[in-house]
Amino acid sequence: MRIVLTSTDPPSHENYVRWLRRLNPDLDILFLTPGMDVPHTLDAAQGLLLPGGGDPDPALYGKPELRPLCRIDAARDTLEFETIRAAFDRRLPMLGICRGLQVTNVALGGTLVADLPTAGFDGHHWLDGDRRHDLIVLPGTELSAITGEASTWVNSAHHQGADIIAPRLAVSARSNDGVIESLEWAQPAGRPFLLLVHWHPERLPESHPVGDSIGMAFLEAIGNDK
Repeated sequence: MRIVLTSTDPPSHENYVRWLRRLNPDLDILFLTPGMDVPHTLDAAQGLLLPGGGDPDPALYGKPELRPLCRIDAARDTLEFETIRAAFDRRLPMLGICRGLQVTNVALGGTLVADLPTAGFDGHHWLDGDRRHDLIVLPGTELSAITGEASTWVNSAHHQGADIIAPRLAVSARSNDGVIESLEWAQPAGRPFLLLVHWHPERLPESHPVGDSIGMAFLEAIGNDK
């Protein structure tokens, strides 16, 4: 079972590899980097993980004036826009974490809050480590079914947030101050697994209800789709 991770800096994303292999030691995990053949790489994959990283370019959602607020990774943008389209074409199960949520929302037609502290939300960005805040899971969502939780706490390190939600997506969790923390399909019937979260399950304790349960749901979706 092969999972592909997008990256312009694979050493910085090894924690995702360790997390997935702790959940399933037999996984074949491949980094997809700029210059690789995206369609060919995904043809041999059963799942896609979009990890954290730099900011999507605000020009991609029509707001280039917000660029000074961002740490843009243009190479990741180009790579992941192509990868997301190709993954949807192949109906691959997808998990997006932090930037993964943001770039998928943008790729599907949504927009972002370019800087949460500037917008008045100060408890989410990295500050000598992950921030911790409450999470409210919306009832009736896929996330609720996966975790069995109505509320808990999560770890955040994102200074951007989802603003306008892409038409095919829906909110499945928010922080206690209203920031969108999770997205999923608005109409999941007949669609492949898709879960996008703003927190970092790969850095949560093994016993945390919205950590390993998310990874296991992703892997189970891959197994069921084989």
